[in-house]
Amino acid sequence: MDPTDIPKLIPLADGIHVRQAIDNMGWIDLGGQAIVVDALEQPELEDEVFRAIESTLGDVPIRTVLNTHSHYDHVALNPAFQRRCGADIVSVATTGVPPEGLWFEGTRRRLHFLPMPGCHTREDCIAWLPEDRILFAGDLFGWGIIPLTVNLTAELFDQLVAMYERLIALDAETIVGGHGPLFTPDTLRRFVAYLHELRTSIGAACRAGDSDEAILAAHPPPDDLRGWWRFVAWKHDSTVRNILKATRRRLLE
Repeated sequence: MDPTDIPKLIPLADGIHVRQAIDNMGWIDLGGQAIVVDALEQPELEDEVFRAIESTLGDVPIRTVLNTHSHYDHVALNPAFQRRCGADIVSVATTGVPPEGLWFEGTRRRLHFLPMPGCHTREDCIAWLPEDRILFAGDLFGWGIIPLTVNLTAELFDQLVAMYERLIALDAETIVGGHGPLFTPDTLRRFVAYLHELRTSIGAACRAGDSDEAILAAHPPPDDLRGWWRFVAWKHDSTVRNILKATRRRLLE
């Protein structure tokens, strides 16, 4: 097993903790109330998760659970937080989130829950703690895989890059993805460069009349990205095939 897949409790700042594993979730003491970001995919982890929260938050009441989107692997413990804490579940799917986002404030810090739809699902939101410079990005970044659940097009490619530029511009110190290890804006910068490199190279190969097999063989994982979480096993291949398919269909030129 990849050591990253083994659940670990990571303190990011005083009152901010992440349970990092294959699926990630976090909880934040805003001051007078706590807020949870995402809720895993295994309801059987309820007792373990609540023990971890109690050990770090003490008796600070959990008032809100934010779902970055409503895919099953982010919402399984929602009912437990409602049952145990009376928490409100806030997401685009449950309550709606205006384009300017929602602010949650306590006596210690504030959190901005901001929609960034269209690059993974229509519901995607980020949770940004500006004073702590900590960002919960949900599934907008997946360690080398294009997060779209629809076919890639030139318009969506540009939307992806623009979204990453927005995230980079926040200048977070730590970014928590929906899955896997934590990362930084430099990781996003490298992914944007990687996407541009593939788009240019695969486009040139298609115009030169190279076969799909030749193009796939000519695009091995970059050496500096081989250490990215699960990148070599399947993420790089998926991204190359996605860009190749879009280029062949004249959707990405």
